[in-house]
Amino acid sequence: MTVIGITGGTGAGKTTALDVIRELGGLIIDCDAVYHDLTIHSTQMLSELESTFGGVVSKGKLDRKVLGRIVFADEAKLETLNNITHRYVKAEVSRLIDDWEKKGGTLSAIDAIALIESGLSEMCDFTVAITAPKEVRAARIMAREGIERDYALLRINAQKPDSFFEESCDFTLVNNFDEKYKFKSICREFFTEKVSVYRMSKELFFKQKHISDIVSGEEKAAAAEYAKGYMEFLDAGKTERECVSYAVREAEKRGFKPFVPGMEIKAGDKIYRNNRDKSMILAVIGEESLENGCQIAGAHIDSPRLDLKQLPLYEDSEMALFKTHYYGGIKKYQWTTIPLSLHGVVVKADGTSVTVNIGEDENDPVFLVTDLLPHLGADQMKKTLADAFTGENLNILIGSTPVSGEGDSRVKENVLAILSEKYGICEEDFISAELTAVPAYKAKFVGLDRSLIGAYGHDDRSCAYAELKAIFDIGTPKKTAVCILSDKEEVGSDGVSGMQSSDFEYFMEELCDAQGVKLRRCFEKSFCLSADVCNAFDPNFPEVSEKRNNAKINYGLGILKFTGA
Repeated sequence: MTVIGITGGTGAGKTTALDVIRELGGLIIDCDAVYHDLTIHSTQMLSELESTFGGVVSKGKLDRKVLGRIVFADEAKLETLNNITHRYVKAEVSRLIDDWEKKGGTLSAIDAIALIESGLSEMCDFTVAITAPKEVRAARIMAREGIERDYALLRINAQKPDSFFEESCDFTLVNNFDEKYKFKSICREFFTEKVSVYRMSKELFFKQKHISDIVSGEEKAAAAEYAKGYMEFLDAGKTERECVSYAVREAEKRGFKPFVPGMEIKAGDKIYRNNRDKSMILAVIGEESLENGCQIAGAHIDSPRLDLKQLPLYEDSEMALFKTHYYGGIKKYQWTTIPLSLHGVVVKADGTSVTVNIGEDENDPVFLVTDLLPHLGADQMKKTLADAFTGENLNILIGSTPVSGEGDSRVKENVLAILSEKYGICEEDFISAELTAVPAYKAKFVGLDRSLIGAYGHDDRSCAYAELKAIFDIGTPKKTAVCILSDKEEVGSDGVSGMQSSDFEYFMEELCDAQGVKLRRCFEKSFCLSADVCNAFDPNFPEVSEKRNNAKINYGLGILKFTGA
């Protein structure tokens, strides 16, 4: 689909140019007509106009006079009106182009006096300004509408000058001809050549497109719903244990059952393996035998964090703190003075376990790593970031109130008393505990347009949620689908819950045995997508990216052919 933007002042000859495009088989989209139709049929736009300006919609109809009195007397309100209407017009134009393309159309033109200001030009492959001398335009308007020369010039002068259109558009066609057929001939030659060139360039060249320009309204709504689920996952899964707990809970709601070695499996069966509450594998058995391979997607659910050491609790200068060991790749300065929550599990001496989650509820306290005030940090700020913030100084402040009486560790004693009362644990229990501190923030939309999500744990729960959602929604696949949620990626994938272990191979071998298939036969015909995050190009730090090949925000999946620093 080649989309041409046509703009210019009244009387310049846009209609002639558009007639040529129509004769070339193009769809003409008159944005004035689109807007008029929206004022009649778009209940959503009318509702927004009414809620914004008040008293402009009566019995489901827009009162243009009332609206005009409001906006033409206030420049800010006029801008607000344009922002609202341009958004709806763009959406409708996009829908019309999509429908035209589905019907086999390959050429369309957007006719809009506000092509540039509205942002409609961004939807076009190229834009064309149609201009003509003022006196020529005035004569045409006088002949067309039977008005006086002074009034015609008044209308022309109320619009933007030709220089605006010439500077804003890719091309300019000047219509200073007395005979209409002469300009029409110029237009036919111009558009025939340009459309041919742009069609060839589309076939030969790769041009990335912003996601907003290629998805439908329904897809955007589906993406918003997906984002909602993803944010819930991020808030529920601040650690790999919590991610596994979430995945098990949601999987069982959808009919997944724990896999038991030796169990019979058939097409459509939904099974999972929970590896020590730290990693997980899910599968939906396909119609074909595993001898034909399977489709595997893998991502990790651990993220950088601050782990508590074996005996973390100590008191210094009547403050109680936790000693930590940072896990994974962190920028240490980012972990100071932010609210932290405490997550994990404590195994007590009697063998029972206690789940800990402090700092996520609105009524919970939070914790933090202290830092110097700016006027006390002169020497600190002379150091490099690596030297100014060391791992050994990432000690978490957890209390400052002492118990009554005498002693050197009264604050520590008070903290232990609180932990004993709430969780029934003592200091020795820290030895058999797995406790970690993570940012206490909830996932939030970023930007006035809510186009991004700010949260802890995108690496790599963004991929983990995507594959989890996919296997939940897959139905019965042709080939068996396997979803891996792994642990320990941040520290080398070692350990019993990391991908260096034999857990995945063991699971797949058991599946193959259930179908009488050799594991190596399955693997040699399988496909595995190993997913993880990558950076998007940031104009604030262009020096760390190769702009031409780097992933970009709002341009789909990031593809990395090469890895490493």
